[in-house]
Amino acid sequence: MSVNIFVDSHGGNVIGAVADGKKLLEYRIEKKNKTVTIGSIFKGRVENVLPGMQAAFVNVGLAKNGYLSATDMLMDKNELVGKVEIPSILHLKEGDEIMVQAVKDPAGSKGVRLTTNVSLAARYVVFMPTIDFLGVSRRITNEKTREKLTQIAESLKPEGQGLIIRTAAEHASKSEIKKEVAYLIEQYKNVLQDFGAKPTPSCIYEEGNIAVRLIRDVYNSDISKFIVADKETYEKVLEYAKKSDNGLKRKLKLYKKKEDMFQHYGLDEDVATLLGNTVPIDNGGYIVIDKTEALTAIDVNTGKFTGKDNLEDTVFKTNLSAAKEIARQLRLRNLSGIIIVDFIDMESQEHKDEVLDVLQKYLAEDREKSSVVSMTALGLVEITRKKKRRESASMLVKPCPYCQGTGIVQSNDYIVMRIRTAILDLFADGYETAIIDLNFEIADYILSKKLLKKDVEVIWKNKRIYVIPHKTYHQHFFLIKGDNGKVVDVPDNAVLLY
Repeated sequence: MSVNIFVDSHGGNVIGAVADGKKLLEYRIEKKNKTVTIGSIFKGRVENVLPGMQAAFVNVGLAKNGYLSATDMLMDKNELVGKVEIPSILHLKEGDEIMVQAVKDPAGSKGVRLTTNVSLAARYVVFMPTIDFLGVSRRITNEKTREKLTQIAESLKPEGQGLIIRTAAEHASKSEIKKEVAYLIEQYKNVLQDFGAKPTPSCIYEEGNIAVRLIRDVYNSDISKFIVADKETYEKVLEYAKKSDNGLKRKLKLYKKKEDMFQHYGLDEDVATLLGNTVPIDNGGYIVIDKTEALTAIDVNTGKFTGKDNLEDTVFKTNLSAAKEIARQLRLRNLSGIIIVDFIDMESQEHKDEVLDVLQKYLAEDREKSSVVSMTALGLVEITRKKKRRESASMLVKPCPYCQGTGIVQSNDYIVMRIRTAILDLFADGYETAIIDLNFEIADYILSKKLLKKDVEVIWKNKRIYVIPHKTYHQHFFLIKGDNGKVVDVPDNAVLLY
């Protein structure tokens, strides 16, 4: 299958995707005119210092103050820990104006996560002007290639500053890398100028939009086509392609059909799966993905797959398919943090090892770093995946206004209990008549099952209770009011309760 990149823009949103045939590998969506948070550099003001936590809150001009921690001072601790000393103390005070860079998007009630050690990334290199460091991506495993790239980096690294050679540079020439280093150094000079000239707080550097980041982070010689449905974005990508010699211009296509691009290429069904928690796998089984506050749980099920030989073989094949799909879903949904996978129990240690090998193989194709802990006796596997940007589905869904994201709503019986309590309170206040506006299904539930009938006949014997059904009311919502008049004004659809 050929791997293609897709970019579209409509409704104020920019959408980017990477697909292998008709299978989505990545899906990103963001507001067109939104400041791209991750990688953005800000001129900020320290608003509050927390000495006990060695952290500070910094006003960077966003809706919430950013969070700066001494333990989060490095952009990429996976690459640098053990080679660069991580600061343990923040030498800051309230009112200080500092340069900070966003390393994690805001999440829930938390503001953007910040670092003071900024970095600028291009396709082949990452330039770190505040850290004296030289490194080569761990994904480049050939020792001769690593040695060659290390020598190139040493010859190009500015004194007292840092360079990391990225995976994409494995086959790059010295001149290509040199060109990028010079470009990033010039970029940082512009950042310094803007830091001095712009007001506080303000954004002084933004990473490019989705199209630019896909070119930088994803595009390589293995990409078959780069298809853009938005003319304005196409022109910008074309302008970039003309300046590079990476073959992008030849692969760049403007999508001109009237049909939606994702629908035309058969990708819309994969996008729709992001809205749910159940994902089918190749052999008829499925996985269920559930998020909690602390972690993401993934459960593997055989579904319709019954196998041909024996139970162990059926389970093994299901787990193999699930391992491959789980790796894709982590990348596609941009799931991060702690992920617990409950594979179906297997007897054979060889089968367990092979499932883990497949999982790690496909996780290795993901740009975000992840680690896998060996399978427990119960078939549980723990994965940790680095978190940067929001989950892919965050722009496609919102918490249910009725269940507040819990996935459950009040039962009919509980709603009736609430109504009964409200009636008791109202009559305790001295009213003779209760008028209840409520959902028509709940009204029918009360009347058809003769609920509250005993209360009406015994404790509310001399009271009147009218129910008024409404089709527009949500099930859990109702209004109750009291009346002491001899004649009560109610609509024609009002029903006297028994």
